[in-house]
Amino acid sequence: MTKVPKRRASEQIAETLRREIIAGRPVDRTPALLERFGVSRPTLREAFRVLENESLIAIVHGSRNGVRPLRPAPDSAARVTGQTLQAAGATVEQLYEAREAFEPFAAALLARRQDRRDIAALRAAHAQLAALVDDQAWLDLAGGLAQFHHTLVAQTGNQMLAVTAATIASLLETHQRNRNRSIEPVEPDAAAFEFRSRGVRSIARLNLLIEQGDASAAEAHWRAHLVNSAEFWLRDQDRHAIIDILGNAA
Repeated sequence: MTKVPKRRASEQIAETLRREIIAGRPVDRTPALLERFGVSRPTLREAFRVLENESLIAIVHGSRNGVRPLRPAPDSAARVTGQTLQAAGATVEQLYEAREAFEPFAAALLARRQDRRDIAALRAAHAQLAALVDDQAWLDLAGGLAQFHHTLVAQTGNQMLAVTAATIASLLETHQRNRNRSIEPVEPDAAAFEFRSRGVRSIARLNLLIEQGDASAAEAHWRAHLVNSAEFWLRDQDRHAIIDILGNAA
């Protein structure tokens, strides 16, 4: 019979504190933790390092020696998820496909709800994007369009969708950076700017469908938008390349 290896004390402490941090509970100062767990300082420091690497705590030095819990961030989720996906052989095209799988649902959900707060938020987002087009603000327009994806999903109030959207966006950006592909060229690309301008007009159409409460049309329109966007940005890439999150050639 194979014996199951006994878990190290630091791993057990890290798991306990991880659960408490995610639940929103405060973390005791170091002396109290040492007494609570009955371990040495090196063992507790090892547990701290695990949580620090997961971006769940920040080490506090000085007279108030201890740790400060951090709210789990999308970047942390993206890092862990990205490593798993890269090891599994996920491709960059699959990241775009994943976005196509749930953002249209978010659009339909908002259309069915027809909440004036959602509509106001989407109108404000579009107005900002339209102003950037008028000003030909190349870099700001790129960031604004990326933010609209977050706004659209966040307005649903569904945290699962919101975290997933942020994770996919972070993975796409990390992949591009590690492939030594500039996210934005130094000089504006006229074709890309025109494509983004059409994207802003597409957002105006989406907002109108949501305001009208036409869930089916809003879902279909946004799916077509995402498909066209993926085709445009993948045109010069190997869409079957394994995503590169760790900065290694794949």
